Amino acid sequence: MDFFGFAIGILSLVSGIPMALWPHRKRKAAEAAWSERLAQLDAGAEETFFEERRSLLAYPPYKSDRKMRAAGIFLVLCGIAMITLSITETG
Repeated sequence: MDFFGFAIGILSLVSGIPMALWPHRKRKAAEAAWSERLAQLDAGAEETFFEERRSLLAYPPYKSDRKMRAAGIFLVLCGIAMITLSITETG
């Protein structure tokens, strides 16, 4: 049994299941953090890195849950494959 592959598979499952089942939670948190930081910059806060405002405006959070759900399903499938391969490993 490959313990490293098994551990990576478990981590993929643990991170993928919430993304697949509840993507709106992550999206809403990202939207709140994005709008809060943009409001801070509008109020005169200093940028933490070069052109932070430009990057915030260029890459806003997703408007839909579809991409987050797809990434979660992909992680779950990869996690299942990793666990299966680590358990059935021969050699």
